[in-house]
Amino acid sequence: MKFSREVKIGLLVTGAVAGLLYGMNFLKGVDLFTGVDTYYALYKRVDGLTPSSDILMSGLKVGQVKKIEFTKDKSGLVLVTLQIRKGVYVSQKATASIISSDLLGGRAVEIVLVPGSPEASPGDTLNSDIQTSFSDQMLPVKDRAEKLMSTLDSLASSMNAVLSDKNRKSLDSVFENLDKTLANVESASANIDEMLAPGSGKLRQMIDNVESITDNLRKNEDKLDNIIANFSSISDSLAAANLSSTIRNADAAVSGFSEMVTKINSGEGTLGALMNNDSLYNSLQKSSEDLDELLKDLKKNPNRYLHFYRGLWEEEQGA
Repeated sequence: MKFSREVKIGLLVTGAVAGLLYGMNFLKGVDLFTGVDTYYALYKRVDGLTPSSDILMSGLKVGQVKKIEFTKDKSGLVLVTLQIRKGVYVSQKATASIISSDLLGGRAVEIVLVPGSPEASPGDTLNSDIQTSFSDQMLPVKDRAEKLMSTLDSLASSMNAVLSDKNRKSLDSVFENLDKTLANVESASANIDEMLAPGSGKLRQMIDNVESITDNLRKNEDKLDNIIANFSSISDSLAAANLSSTIRNADAAVSGFSEMVTKINSGEGTLGALMNNDSLYNSLQKSSEDLDELLKDLKKNPNRYLHFYRGLWEEEQGA
């Protein structure tokens, strides 16, 4: 049987369209030769769910959303028609939950089964639930990111002000001084290491000497206790010796001596007159010289004075 050219072209176009439709449905997860069961779910909101969105069960794709529309009772509820492949078990108490399917905000319906529940019949209305979308979950992060960006912008402005030409020169000077300071610290550290070197370090020797003194004090602790006890005994003895009375008496004696010296300096009394009157001193000096001359003459010429002593002796005998 021969077909005309037009019939062949028509059959070819029809086959291509049929293959295209089947391929599109196959990519959507709908097997035209297997068939589907239809279920329904009511939602207050669908948050980005669209027709042809995937229906998942335990992570596997089992169907797709067929239609999304408002209910006819004008309650504001949204009726979603779910098409699931035949042969897939759906329980009566199963929940059709709208979830996020990817990071870009795509939505899907996940069928959460209830073990032990009877199987649902096609046309039943399933329980519904909606999970927070990924974008809603990211809102706090977005707000924080915006605040962070604002803070970074302010920080960048501050850094631009700090890194001006004038401040940059100051910072260069600060870093240069810091380098010098670090070099000095390194040098000081080296000197300290040298001072702490075992055997030759001066600071190490000082520490060793201090340790030696401490060790000697520890060894002579008993002797130190005796010394301290002796000092305490001496202190008690001084306290018991009425030292304050002795000091007062000494002070009185010093005051009297000072008063006597004052009188002598002022010329009062014999000693004061002697120290302050030259005539009295001269007279005593003259008398001393005369007496010395008399004694010399007596030794030289005793006969001259013998009759004088004899007369005095006779007068005493006669009396």
